[in-house]
Amino acid sequence: MFIPLIQVAGEESVDDSQVSESLGILKFLVTGITKAGFELTPLVILSFLFVIFLAKGLIKYLEGHYKVNVQMFFVKKIRYQMVDSLGNMAFRNFLKLDAGRVQNTLSGEIYKIVSAYVAYFNTLQSAVLLLVYLILALMANFEFAILVSIGGYLTNFIYKIIYRHTETASVNNSKLSHKYQSLLIQAVQYFKYLKATSYFETYKLKLRSYVDQIEEEQKKIGIFNAILQASREPLVIGVVILVIIVQINVLDGNIAAIFLSLLFFYRALNYIMLVQTGWQAFTSNLGGLHVGVELLNDFENGLEVNSGTQKAESVRTITLTDVSFGYNPQNAILKGINLTIEDNRTYALVGRSGSGKTTLTNILAGLIEPSSGTFSINGIQREDVDLASFRKRIGYITQEAVIFNDTLFNNISFWADQNLENIERFRKAAQLAHLEELIESLPEKEDTLLGDNGILISGGQKQRISIARELFKEVDLLIFDEATSALDSETEKSIQENIESLKGSCHIILIAHRLSTVKNADEILVMNNGLIEASGSFSELMNSNPRFKTMVELQEF
Repeated sequence: MFIPLIQVAGEESVDDSQVSESLGILKFLVTGITKAGFELTPLVILSFLFVIFLAKGLIKYLEGHYKVNVQMFFVKKIRYQMVDSLGNMAFRNFLKLDAGRVQNTLSGEIYKIVSAYVAYFNTLQSAVLLLVYLILALMANFEFAILVSIGGYLTNFIYKIIYRHTETASVNNSKLSHKYQSLLIQAVQYFKYLKATSYFETYKLKLRSYVDQIEEEQKKIGIFNAILQASREPLVIGVVILVIIVQINVLDGNIAAIFLSLLFFYRALNYIMLVQTGWQAFTSNLGGLHVGVELLNDFENGLEVNSGTQKAESVRTITLTDVSFGYNPQNAILKGINLTIEDNRTYALVGRSGSGKTTLTNILAGLIEPSSGTFSINGIQREDVDLASFRKRIGYITQEAVIFNDTLFNNISFWADQNLENIERFRKAAQLAHLEELIESLPEKEDTLLGDNGILISGGQKQRISIARELFKEVDLLIFDEATSALDSETEKSIQENIESLKGSCHIILIAHRLSTVKNADEILVMNNGLIEASGSFSELMNSNPRFKTMVELQEF
């Protein structure tokens, strides 16, 4: 653009026809400079050039600053939405999800979604700038610009085929990654079994087959990208050369105007490449976008209904009246359960596997909703109670202790601030869970890292930490879901002493198979085929219920 301007400035006398021939409709630049009171000299033109590019630099900085802020907003929003939607899912619906799919989408595919977002908006930005240069080219030489635009449009059909194949490969890549991630999780989870049985060699072949398929799809994307990169310039230059030949030989075009338009097209060419590169990057990551949207839809469709507004500041009583539950209406797991949890008593649920113990506990914890009957908390119907506030009053200790790869203090306090009040609560919870000896033996006391899944401590110590976490929370209902079944007899006895020391401080529900765990419970509920067949103290049931007596004699609980 400035070469003709400098040429015009170097002329001793300039007429309108000369300006029009050199600059076309862009002669307004000369008019604007002269009207501003400046003499049209090379120095003025070069100064004008510097001011324009200085302004451009400032605008580019503002653009980059704004772009970073917008991108940060988008990334935070999509991550928050994913995590919030997962946390808001109903437990019953969560069980239907594939763990590999969830983990792969929330960890790996989220980066593809972000990359797709960046590529999409880079494409839009390049398209706007492309349009600007095309308009300038049209202003310089309308016929030439139209012919090149038509040629460029026709070449786009070739690129559409590449984009379509790239998108298909990207979607396939994401789906295969879900399967691979699921298998990988299971390889880690069941490593001991796979290693001990030499099944890992066979399992490894299955993992490798998915790696091969994933990389094959990735290879396709790479080849399509290579075709696009290699063909782009030859196609565009071929179109431009063809149009120049037509313009000069057929339409008698002015060579000066053609080359001015060509300068704009040279700039436009850069943005044509950026548009195509951006769109190819978008389609390459489109698989992540597809699976992300699908998972978000599953999260949204599986949302837990929590319309209750009344807060459960404490849990004094829980009452089940004629409660039944079944995932399938024709096959009820619980049938007409009547139960009242009150007075900080200890309740034990016993029965054969499949009798409904865990399902009943899940209802009591508010994880699943009864299919029929009524469930009330402090005399208020479950649907009227804010479930989040209710669950804050519940402690849950499972067979496999939940230990996070962090310090002992953070595991018990659940990352509470390490202030004086929380330190005192920590010490009290640790004392009640009999953890003082463990803390003293650790190299950095409560600030010692416990390792992945608590690999640095024993099973009994893990369970004590789990108990201490719920005590730190200061709960009203404490649930032990077969919490001692994976422990040796000596450790089980120690944990049992923990449980005994907590009696009377809160409601306690025990699910257990071993006699030692439930012998001192205030009330034992014998479950059979989804029914509470009998209830009473240990001695009462030994005298009145043959099934319970048989279970004791066979040590089946």
